[in-house]
Amino acid sequence: MLTESEAIERILSAVHPLPPQSVPLRETFNRFAAHPLLAMVPLPGFNNSAMDGYAVQAADSKNTLPLRVTGEQPAGSQRDLKVGPGEAVRIFTGAPIPIGANAVIMQEDVTKIEGGTQITCNEPVELNENVRLLGCDICVGQRILEIGQRITAARIGMLAAQGLSAFEVTTKPRVAVVTTGDELAVAGKLLQPGQIYNSNGVMLQAMLGGLGIDDVTVQHAADDYLQTADTLRGLIASHDFLIICGGVSVGDHDCVRPALQALRVKPGFWRVKIKPGKPLLFTQAPRADGSQCTIFGLPGNPVSAFVTFELFVRPALLKAMGASAQELKHREVRAVLDSKLTNGSNRPHYVRGSFDGQKFIPQGGQRSNELLALGNSNALLRMEPDSELAAGTDVTAILM
Repeated sequence: MLTESEAIERILSAVHPLPPQSVPLRETFNRFAAHPLLAMVPLPGFNNSAMDGYAVQAADSKNTLPLRVTGEQPAGSQRDLKVGPGEAVRIFTGAPIPIGANAVIMQEDVTKIEGGTQITCNEPVELNENVRLLGCDICVGQRILEIGQRITAARIGMLAAQGLSAFEVTTKPRVAVVTTGDELAVAGKLLQPGQIYNSNGVMLQAMLGGLGIDDVTVQHAADDYLQTADTLRGLIASHDFLIICGGVSVGDHDCVRPALQALRVKPGFWRVKIKPGKPLLFTQAPRADGSQCTIFGLPGNPVSAFVTFELFVRPALLKAMGASAQELKHREVRAVLDSKLTNGSNRPHYVRGSFDGQKFIPQGGQRSNELLALGNSNALLRMEPDSELAAGTDVTAILM
């Protein structure tokens, strides 16, 4: 049985980023840069005013002599105006700085005289005060995006300011989810004795959507290894990732391993030393074009499926999407444990709980079938095997 670190190391060493593709800028949101980017356009592209006011020579603002207003410079045009000693030009935010001017005095800091044809300066300004200098934000050749960085809304704005209408990001993986088990019923249908509703399929689809993967194939296979094998065969051929939920243990009705054997797919590993989620399968299947389909088999209990997806499937998908090593990590927070916890197992236990900004509060039942506690949780706390944590202990929680 592998440890968590051994399992994630084997998974990430086997998964590689998919090819790049150029997409319209608006579609790059929450995806990952396929290559670094050097700035081609300086920002700002010219010296311009940061304020509505008057362009002046800074030295002239340090005395009380009137300055003659010789013109007006709005944003969006270049009027080639000039400012000499004793002169000022009315200017607006974003407008080009006239030749000869080296500062802008705010309109609140001047007094208009002679009907606005002259001004006196009430507050002195320093050299380049209220002036945005050429390239002071971004200069040509500056590295503004690294490979594997997430494209946020702010970065889309930065790319648009470079004049780009499209950008290369890593291709999203094609993902299929297969739920298994005769006991699972479709939502909306009357439950028969011994049946439960299929919650895992839609839950995993939602978790994939949280990663920006919204084109997901979801199918169900009965507890029949030949039917399961037929289902898996078609999905392996057409998808980059296959997530199978349930049927990965060693019970008489667990059909996933026999189905994979029928397809001549050997499990890379199928158990990890964690709680919940010990029966976890990972492997890859070759396809006709020489690529691989990465396969995960998750436990059928919903909490186990959720936790193993977060810990093992999520980083694999992000790596395939081109995410940097930093992006693969969960966000961790320091917290104070709200109540005593005990882990009597010989496996690390991921406790579900809520983080309120200060405290980690364990939520309800911690068995692998208990969805209410999971639904009220936003964080996981890893407990070492055979350990106890007292209330008030400083802990590190994983946000999810």
